Amino acid sequence: MILKNIKDKQKGFTIVELLVVIVVIGILAAITVVSYTGITQKANTTKALSNAQSVQNVAEVYFAQNQVYPSTIANFTDSTLAAKLPTNITVSGTAPTASNGQTNIQYENCSAGATGARITYWSYSGTTGLTVINAGSPTGCTTWTAAS
Repeated sequence: MILKNIKDKQKGFTIVELLVVIVVIGILAAITVVSYTGITQKANTTKALSNAQSVQNVAEVYFAQNQVYPSTIANFTDSTLAAKLPTNITVSGTAPTASNGQTNIQYENCSAGATGARITYWSYSGTTGLTVINAGSPTGCTTWTAAS
């Protein structure tokens, strides 16, 4: 008799149970999206920094060979240079933006003597915006010339 009563009841989930499952799925999806966004920003910043360091390394090699930092973009593609830039990096005299900041790197040298250069890349995480690393020791330099 007990088995007959169980078989007669309708099977399925209540609306409350379905709503709880939907809310849990929504929360998990939100957490995943937020985590993924942070990871993407860090990856983009790491790529931009790595490209800027490549430009810095080539500028340092150029300095070691010529005792002066590159003054033009063509200096970075000099066939006699011991170090070469990867083909996916664009060195320019204009500042990178969020849309091109992973591969566009700004290079400027100190106009007041060949004491160093500054390389600017776009940071996508933390404090977003332009970030500078130096080649050589350009401390105290007040006049910068963008590579052309």
